[in-house]
Amino acid sequence: MTATPFLSRRVGLLLCCVLVAISALAETTPISVQGSLDARIPANLRSLQIDHPYVDFKIDLGADGTLFDAMAIESNHRDLLPAAHKVLESVTFVPATKDGQSIRQRANVRVRFYDPSQEAWRSGASMMPFADTPSEAARRRIYSNSASNFFFELSTKEELDSPLTQLLTTRRIYSSQNGVSTKGKCLVEFYVGPNGRARFPRAIESDSDDVALSAALTLLKTRFEPPRKNGQPTYVKIQQEFEFR
Repeated sequence: MTATPFLSRRVGLLLCCVLVAISALAETTPISVQGSLDARIPANLRSLQIDHPYVDFKIDLGADGTLFDAMAIESNHRDLLPAAHKVLESVTFVPATKDGQSIRQRANVRVRFYDPSQEAWRSGASMMPFADTPSEAARRRIYSNSASNFFFELSTKEELDSPLTQLLTTRRIYSSQNGVSTKGKCLVEFYVGPNGRARFPRAIESDSDDVALSAALTLLKTRFEPPRKNGQPTYVKIQQEFEFR
C-alpha cells in the first residue's frame, strides 16, 4: 500500500517532533540561580562612581546543590570582594542537568553592584547622586587616576612580588577497594588563591583516575605562601606534577 503525500508529510512531521523531543531530553542545562546576584554597592565605595562595578566568581557546584568551592577571579575594584562573597552566600544555586539528571559542574557567575541614587539620577531625577565635598572629589580623582591598581585579576608567576613558595603538603594516596595503593604520575593544573590554598584542580595528564584522585586529595592538604602583586592579594594558575610510587 502506498502512503499518500499528505500521510507521508504527517509521518515526517511526527518523526521530526519525536527527534526534537529526544534531543531536548538529552540537552545539558547550565547552573541556574534562585535569588538575585545584584546588590547595592557598599557605602564606602559609592563616591568613587565605579563604572559598572562587578565581581566574577568561578564556582564548583555538586549534583545535590552543594557549593564545593567559590573563588573570585575578577573585579574592577578589589574592595568589592567581601560584599560580593556575602551576595554569593545569599542565593541558592540549582545544579546543571544532563539527560534529565543533576550533575556536578563548574561555571562562572557575576555579582553586579548598583547605586539606587545614581540610577535614579540617570533616569531623570533632579538631584545629583553624590555630594560634592572636597574629600569625596579627592577620592574620585585618586580612583580615576589609578583605577587599574584596584583591579582584582589573574596574575602570572612573573608578576608576583616574590616567587610562589610551597609551605606545606601532606601526601594522600588513594587505595582501591582491593587494597592496592596508587602508583603513577599526574600533571595537574590548578589555581593558588589569595589565601595560599590550591583551588579548582584539573588533571591534564594522568596514568589513571586513581592517580588523579590521589593528586587532588594531596592538594587539599597543600598550602602555599599567599601570592601578592604590588602588595595586594592576587591568585595565580600553575601546573605541578605528582608522582606516587
